[in-house]
Amino acid sequence: MTRFLFWRLITAIPTLFGMSLLAFFIVSLTPGDPVMQELRAMGSAFSPEDVAAMRAEFGLDKPLPVRYVLWLGDAVRGEFGTSIASGRSVIDEISIYLPATLTLAASALVGAVAISLTLGIAAVSAPRGVAALLRTFTVVLVSIPSFWMALLLIWVFVMQLGWARLVGNGSLGDLVLPTVTLSLAAGASLGRVVHERIRAEMCEDHVRLAIAKGQSPASILIRHIAPRIIGPLATAWANTLGALLGGAVIVETIFGWPGLGQLILQAIAQRDYPIIQAYLVFMGLGYFATSLLADVIVIISDPQLRRGLAYD
Repeated sequence: MTRFLFWRLITAIPTLFGMSLLAFFIVSLTPGDPVMQELRAMGSAFSPEDVAAMRAEFGLDKPLPVRYVLWLGDAVRGEFGTSIASGRSVIDEISIYLPATLTLAASALVGAVAISLTLGIAAVSAPRGVAALLRTFTVVLVSIPSFWMALLLIWVFVMQLGWARLVGNGSLGDLVLPTVTLSLAAGASLGRVVHERIRAEMCEDHVRLAIAKGQSPASILIRHIAPRIIGPLATAWANTLGALLGGAVIVETIFGWPGLGQLILQAIAQRDYPIIQAYLVFMGLGYFATSLLADVIVIISDPQLRRGLAYD
């Protein structure tokens, strides 16, 4: 396992390097001048000397390749510079909003897993007509955009029923609607994976033998099917967590949830390059970490893979 993790990290270096290139150059080459944007927002008169001094302060007066090398060296050490808009450290800015995004993504993943298992198992065990209805319901949930689902939930639970508030203060009660919004589509998509995996395993000889012996469906599912599908499902769940971390921006904005979505939209409006670049890097690292976690879970859950790695 240790050797696998070591080589997994080594082979990830080119991917992480390419991710840093994209994060830096895509942001740096976008139209707009962050210094001019900030000086105009301050509402005070400024001279060309003021602009030049501020550009030098944030290192924007250097050639783009030089800026990238300097930025990459700082990023490797965990330093992403200073926010142009607030003047605070980028890490400090992100640390303020990151816990709320992690809380939302984790709660949405729990909801998505629960929904996926419910839909997937029900679609297999239910009568044919009910199963077809569940599959149709799943397709509908997957097809609905998250922003539309968010607006629909706001209309029902905020405007009509009055059970929730639109603008909250980050309390647990304010977490419910954003979590449901993210969980529904993700859970429906994962439910199709659960359904397909269970159906595939039901055709295997060991499951047929268990059915012939008269074992109950619950026993067959828990003892014979679940151990063989937990690895692929863990991979799907881990990848879903990465997608939830990156895809919560719109939902957080609609519901006023104080996560990274609020920060990144403000940074885009203000052309705050250091914040945007750090956000892209953190999202890329999030995808990499969840993918690595999925690989570890697959190895732990599969005895053949463990033996193969031990022999290597």
